[in-house]
Amino acid sequence: MLEPVESAYRPEMSRRYDQDFEAIFGGADRGDLEFFTSLAGLAEGPVCEVGAGTGRVLLPVAAAAAGASVVGVEPSSAMREVMLARVGGADPRVGARIAVRDGSFTDLPLADRSQALVYSAFRSFQHVLDSDGQLAGLRECLRVLRPGGTLAIDLFDPDYRLLHDTEPSVVARYRREDRAIVERWDARRVDRVSQRVDVDFRWVVRRGLGPVLEDVRAHYAIRYTFPHELLHLLARAGFPAVQLYGDYDRSPLGPTPRELVVVATAPG
Repeated sequence: MLEPVESAYRPEMSRRYDQDFEAIFGGADRGDLEFFTSLAGLAEGPVCEVGAGTGRVLLPVAAAAAGASVVGVEPSSAMREVMLARVGGADPRVGARIAVRDGSFTDLPLADRSQALVYSAFRSFQHVLDSDGQLAGLRECLRVLRPGGTLAIDLFDPDYRLLHDTEPSVVARYRREDRAIVERWDARRVDRVSQRVDVDFRWVVRRGLGPVLEDVRAHYAIRYTFPHELLHLLARAGFPAVQLYGDYDRSPLGPTPRELVVVATAPG
């Protein structure tokens, strides 16, 4: 089952996404840009990002892809609008090679064996909410990969210390261009049986100590996946060679959960 991303990433979330990201992670780069751009630089052919969001990773990847065509696949129309605006403001030599398409992990708008690299950054794969859907998504990625092509996916490595329900709390506070202050609140509900996390978001906007100007709420769900479960899914999907890493620097998985980064090779 795929999370209904169209309803989750509505305009009220999509237009705040980049500002939230920079406020929470301290910048647009979590360390993942170098990882994905290096893969794009090695890919000898077309590149696809699944769940491309606002294009944060897509544009640097396109710049690194040595003249290859690059497709950003994104199921949310609101996120695609933000991505298209970003592509339109890019270097024309890069933007001309980028296509933005509607689609998802389980329904990629691409021909069989057409891509040298398929990747997904920042948890997009986790919007597929059950193992059957995740398996179908991995098989769909394999369908569009050329023989010997590369699949790269970033998830979070589940940390049981964090997998519990939380009360609403402020996770970021930042100043908008119009000088208003935005408080981003989160609360989560965790189902350890289905491995599903439902997250409620709230943005409260004020100017100084004045009244609330905006109070906007949204919700989405993700599914967490354990490393050996992911290896099992990839093997069932048909990937013969898989490497798991604990971070974007390709360091091994360790006792303290961090990232869960997978690089798999299509047969052939």
